[in-house]
Parts: sequence; C-alpha cells; structure tokens
Amino acid sequence: MLKKEFYKIHLRYSQRKAFRKVPLNAKLTSEQYNKYLAEFKANGIIVIDSYFAQEADELLKEYDYFFKDIKKDDKDYKRIFSLSIKEDLFRRVLDSNLLQLLCEYSESQQYLRASPGLNITYPGFADITSKNIGETKYRDGGFANFYHLDTPNLRQYHILLKDVGMDDPHMLYARKSKQKHFGLHYRIASEEYVETNYELTHCVGPKGTVYVFDGGSGLHRMYATEENYRMSMDIMFTPGNSILKESCPIVNIGEMKFDGFDELQKESLKYLK
Repeated sequence: MLKKEFYKIHLRYSQRKAFRKVPLNAKLTSEQYNKYLAEFKANGIIVIDSYFAQEADELLKEYDYFFKDIKKDDKDYKRIFSLSIKEDLFRRVLDSNLLQLLCEYSESQQYLRASPGLNITYPGFADITSKNIGETKYRDGGFANFYHLDTPNLRQYHILLKDVGMDDPHMLYARKSKQKHFGLHYRIASEEYVETNYELTHCVGPKGTVYVFDGGSGLHRMYATEENYRMSMDIMFTPGNSILKESCPIVNIGEMKFDGFDELQKESLKYLK
C-alpha cells in the first residue's frame, strides 16, 4: 500500500511546465515526425532504425574503455553515468526531435533526469517466464526480465550501440499498456497476463537504432539470451521529479557553452546545470 501511495504522490506533485516548440532538425521531416508522434501516443513506444548511426560510432570511439573488455565469462549488467562527453556530441545525442516528441506525448516540458548512461546487458542465461523466474538465481530481477513499470513519469530513449536482433538481449514493450489507475500490485505483471492482453514491440535493429518509450506507465521487460549481449546508451527524462543530479552528474557540463543547442534542449538541462 505504501508503494501505491508513493506512486500517486509522485504523479500528483510532479512539476508540469509548458514547453515551446522548436523547428525540427534534419533527421526527421514534418511528415515523419507527425507519424511517429501519433504512433507514440497510441502505443507508448516508437522504434526508429539507424537514427543515430553516426553518433553510435562516435560514442563507441569516445567510450572504448567501457566497451572493449566484454568477456564471455563476465556476464553481468553494467552501467556507467557521470560521463565526460564532448559538447557537439552531447548536443546531437540530446536530440531535439526526440525531446519534442517526449514533450508532446507528456504535454509538458521534459527534463534530463540524469546524464546519459552507458549500458552493457550480458545475461548469460536463456529467457525465463513468470512461471519459473522464482526458481532461478535471477529471481531478484537484477536484469529487469519481468514485466514492470519504472519510476513514476519516467520517459526515455535508448540508442543501440551494436546490431541487436531477435536472438540478442533486447527490450520487450507491451503496446497500449499505459496504466492510468494502479492497483495494489501496480508495478509488475505476469508473462501470461501481458501475452493475453497486449501486442509486443521488440526493440531490435541495426547499430544506431533508437527506441523512445514511456517506461513509467507502460509494461516492459528485458528478453534474455544466453550467448549474446547488448550495448546501449540511455537518456532519461521526467517533468521534474526524481532528478539524479548528485549521483549522476555530467562531468564537464559546467564547461559547456551550449553552442547550437536550441531552447528546448537548454531548458531540459535545468536541473543538471
């Protein structure tokens, strides 16, 4: 009961500020943007193949120290924040087309919850369902491989930094599962319930693919595979609650001049500056 009330309080008192639209950058036409916005509002998720193809190569080069030592016997979930990131690359990763999609979906200005994070997802076990998850050593959900909701109001997008196919670890999202009324067990759902009631989006694609989703109110989980791994960057937003400034600062943000950043991007950084 305490968790349910905590969720309601977050929803009620989260800051909601109007946003100002900005011109689209060259990555999307107006027609494409409107198509993705309609799809996002309907399903809670969109997947855009190769959207960050160039940036993915730059990120891999920039953070080769993090990605270069992935070993077969080192199967784990690794995450790093507090990145020192070049200003021009940061501007492009903090993409204003995607940020505006999130603002229009949420009907409020969205703020970076934390600095962008790098992830290596290497389960080392085959996918398991809600029927047998409690029988394995992964019953604590360390890989989030059961259907769940995230922090209240959390919206985000993930950039794939390697090709990810159906045989690789990837996220499953239950389309149209947005929850408006939460019961006692509001944050989790069984495999059987989701398969019966929703269609799934598999978040796969070539390197540079981005998927934008509402994790705070849409059910999702990780699909595990034993042999392969996923590399990604995630960028998380909220309307102003649950900011992780102290634990996940961007190392060199104070040195940035924000040349070329539009007003939507600058406003999104309000709580991390």
